[in-house]
Amino acid sequence: MKKSELPTRICVVCKRPFTWRRKWRDCWDEVRYCSKRCSSEGRRRNRQTRSDQKSPPG
Repeated sequence: MKKSELPTRICVVCKRPFTWRRKWRDCWDEVRYCSKRCSSEGRRRNRQTRSDQKSPPG
């Protein structure tokens, strides 16, 4: 398959497009981040928003 024919997605953290990789062939449906850096940043943001929702206002 040519590189131009590979499926692409948009990273939920950096909003950049990234293409399918062989290591993702079994889990492409679950891939949301383009890199480890974006993955850790996304998890950090999720933890932060969850802790902000739990804390009482004031």
